[in-house]
Order: sequence, then C-alpha cells, then structure tokens
Amino acid sequence: MDIELQPPTGFTGIALGRPEEETVRAAERFGPVSVSRGALVQVGGEPFRIPTKMVAGGPEFNFALTLDESGNADTVEVWRPPDPGHDVTVTFEGLDVFRTPWSKLLAELESRGHRIVREDGDLFASAPDLTLGFSRDAAHEVPEDADGSPLYFESVLVAAAGYYDEADETSEP
Repeated sequence: MDIELQPPTGFTGIALGRPEEETVRAAERFGPVSVSRGALVQVGGEPFRIPTKMVAGGPEFNFALTLDESGNADTVEVWRPPDPGHDVTVTFEGLDVFRTPWSKLLAELESRGHRIVREDGDLFASAPDLTLGFSRDAAHEVPEDADGSPLYFESVLVAAAGYYDEADETSEP
C-alpha cells in the first residue's frame, strides 16, 4: 500500500476538514475505526478541550485523527508500521518518511527550502509551513542511531492549515 502525505489536506484516502461521518467512512477503508468522544475539562482551574479522537487501521497501517470543535477532522497522525518487512510506504515529496533515517529526511526537507523546527534533542521536529510534525518517540524496540535514539521517525502528523500558526506567534521574540 502506498500512502502519500498531502499537507495540509491529509493523505491518500483521508481528507482533513471533513465531517465525522464522512471521515469514519473514509477511515474504514483502512480497517476498523474506534471513536473516543472529547470533553471539556478543567486543568489548573482553566477550561481545556480534549478533542474527539478516531483511531483506524489494521496490523500494518494505523493512524489517528482528531476532530475540531465543529466535528471536522483537523489532524491525522500516521504511525510507522511495526513490522520492518511491511509493504506500506508512506511518502512526502517522494521521500519515504519511515524508511529514511530521521536526520537525512530533515536535511533533505531543509535542502528543498522547508523550515524545520527541532525540539527535545531532535526527538521531535516540525515543518510548520508544511503543517507536518515528526516524532521519534517510541515505546517499543526500534532500530537506533549512534546516540541510542530511534533511527527513524515513529510517527508523522499532518495538520490542517494554520495548525502551527499559534505556536509560531508564541515562539517569536
């Protein structure tokens, strides 16, 4: 299966900005779908919205979507397939997101003129202008690089347009 990331609109077969029912139908094509309803909770005395989350996929390909306050999909996080011999390829601009070592992937994106923001010693990275976020955070055994961290990205987030705008505004001096 070939999946092409298409920020800020989603990936092959999944479109962000669509209502929940339409998103569920599209996600079912990849396997079973489960939905966890969001809620408004208090955190430190302030209201905080936990978004509705939808998880879909099968043994080789899994992803999670979040829904905004209007009930439309606004992010999708794709996870690296657990089996190294899997036949799922997730690409962006021709780059294999989960089979290219993380440092080479980021260097290639930068060489193409995309701005990269790195966090936590390169464990997390984002390409805000592309609305892509990358994570090497892993809770299982994975191939490691020289510093003992995961060699490949373990997940990639595709977000709707504007997702990183607020973060950009707060990080400016």
